[in-house]
Amino acid sequence: MELNEFLLKSPKLNEIPKPGMKSQFKMAPRGRNLYSENNNNLRFAATIMLFYPIKKIIHFCLIRRNSDTPVHPNQISFPGGESEKSDKNYWNTALREMYEEIGVKQDMVTYITKLSKLFIPVSNFIVFPFMARINERPNFILNEHEVNYIIEVKLSTLLSQSSVGKSEIINKKVPVFNFDGEKVWGATAMILAEARDLILFLK
Repeated sequence: MELNEFLLKSPKLNEIPKPGMKSQFKMAPRGRNLYSENNNNLRFAATIMLFYPIKKIIHFCLIRRNSDTPVHPNQISFPGGESEKSDKNYWNTALREMYEEIGVKQDMVTYITKLSKLFIPVSNFIVFPFMARINERPNFILNEHEVNYIIEVKLSTLLSQSSVGKSEIINKKVPVFNFDGEKVWGATAMILAEARDLILFLK
């Protein structure tokens, strides 16, 4: 998808009802748990799927976390992290964490829409994902304590059926998005599945 088309269509993403689990569970590992609202040990986090142009072609970024990070080490995810008391809301959490992890300044980011919240059983997090855009490719500044490297993906690659498959992860076969050899699974793939369905609805 090219820049002008994306700019024209992206505001409509906020008007479309979110498919939620119907989309998310297309990419869920078998046996994945839902969460209970009565769980007193829930933690809360927020992430951003950030869109930007490279030579007028829309991309978004993911990060590979370092192997020694305390939460989800060595996994591919969106920039984001745990909510803090000083955050006004989850959107502010997502913006703060994105700046801390990859150096994208908050005042450069334009909100598009929020996606459906998602429970991550292994860490007891409920994640609130957002979609946002920036007018040009960011000058990424990585937090070396948390981020190993950036993965930049064309939006058209996400929308292509050829990116969807299955792979052996931790001794079990799970649904994955394959982005030039980078295999994305679990919660991040589930968020991507909903984003993908929303954007395909516009096409």
